[in-house]
Amino acid sequence: MNPTTVVLALLLVLPRWGAAAQDREREAKMQIDHVIVGIADLDRGIDQFFERTGVRPVVGGDHPGRGTRNALVGLGDGRYLEILAPQSQASADVESLRKLETLTPIGWAVSTSDAEATVRFLRQAGYGVSDPQPGSRVKPDGTKLEWTTFDIKPPGLAELPFFINWSAKSAHPSSDSPSGCRLVGLTLVTNHEPSRRLLKLLAVGAEARSGGGEGARLEMTLRCPKGIVRLGAE
Repeated sequence: MNPTTVVLALLLVLPRWGAAAQDREREAKMQIDHVIVGIADLDRGIDQFFERTGVRPVVGGDHPGRGTRNALVGLGDGRYLEILAPQSQASADVESLRKLETLTPIGWAVSTSDAEATVRFLRQAGYGVSDPQPGSRVKPDGTKLEWTTFDIKPPGLAELPFFINWSAKSAHPSSDSPSGCRLVGLTLVTNHEPSRRLLKLLAVGAEARSGGGEGARLEMTLRCPKGIVRLGAE
């Protein structure tokens, strides 16, 4: 092969290699960060989780201005489960939580190490994305956790993740939460094609399955000391 042919071959291959490298880099920066289950009373949620799994969640703290408080369990691989409940004096903004008598999947988050790059990536893929917003909470030991979050904005995309970028000054909640459970499955049950397309685009391990009628729901599967535990499955 003469030098001219080699150069032409490289010019054809390098753009494809560069795109593949960017895809790999993007996927490496994003993963399931945490899953969220809601309940009307946090103490009841802690007891229910312990009875089903053999692992007792630890209280995480209050969310300033949001009227919620949480308890956490580590799920391995830099992931955790958050039990979310209303504060006793919370406003009507958390009324939906007050209706939940048992632990019910209500959301999930994808972590990214580069919020700006992920926002660009999602917008280029055709999704509306909110501007990143700062957040924080103080743990019972006085330690402050800080993060930045943003969301997919178009209406009708139910049960999709929000995105979180943790401050480098904050220890990830999975690092000091009770261990013993692992997340082995996260499924979005929906017939909404844009939602299903987004999960495929993110490629973080969450699956989509047809069903759910006009709405959508989440199903979570954990492997815990007491065996397999399914949350949200009908």
